[in-house]
Amino acid sequence: MDKFIVKGPCKIKGEISISGSKNAALPILASTILFEKEVIIKNLPRVKDIDTMIKLLKSLGSEIKFNKNRKIIKITKKKKQNFFASYSLVRTMRAGIL
Repeated sequence: MDKFIVKGPCKIKGEISISGSKNAALPILASTILFEKEVIIKNLPRVKDIDTMIKLLKSLGSEIKFNKNRKIIKITKKKKQNFFASYSLVRTMRAGIL
């Protein structure tokens, strides 16, 4: 299994291709809470776990703009964040989250 190891103080920058895979997209979506700037993800698959992760990120304080027709999502972390993941959301996901 591929993974990313981030060792500071290097800045993370660039693009990766996820090929519309739910299993690749979920950890990438979860990682967006680590970024100060807007994160844009393209070719996001339309499955229930992705929709649940989007709801979870919103509940944690992320601002999300999702163009469902173009499969593009823009996520911005707000200054004020919640650090509690609602069990009612998490229990509906088949995938584990970071």
